[in-house]
Amino acid sequence: MTKVSEIMSKGVASLESKETAATASKKMIEGGFGCLLVTRKGRVVGIVTERDLVRKVLAENGNPDKIKLEEIMSQPVIIVSPSLDVGYASKLMSEKRIRRLPVMDGDMLVGIMTTTDIARYLAKTKNHLDPLINAVARQEPGEGPYK
Repeated sequence: MTKVSEIMSKGVASLESKETAATASKKMIEGGFGCLLVTRKGRVVGIVTERDLVRKVLAENGNPDKIKLEEIMSQPVIIVSPSLDVGYASKLMSEKRIRRLPVMDGDMLVGIMTTTDIARYLAKTKNHLDPLINAVARQEPGEGPYK
């Protein structure tokens, strides 16, 4: 049984819910993040993705300097434990039609498991011989964190 903690990404960024879409966009670009967790008084209350910024701000001609994250975040956030089985977590993602699962150990945010993390894990287990999985994992055979 492979645990979520074994494949999750440890670099997770967050912003408070009162921050703006513009602030989130800048933080995502600077950190190379595809999403940010949204917090309120230190507790995770939502998630904002690049897709949220495009669909809920840009496509609606919204002003990113005025729109607060709490207005555009996806919620509720489904959170998993680092000790959860990857297979179960993957099934949960499929059933809920989500691509990211924040990982919390008690009250502490310790990572995030994404569909890319799952693809990287699968690529590793197949010794990078499957070009389709490598493409989803965004790596060439023998490259990336699973050399």
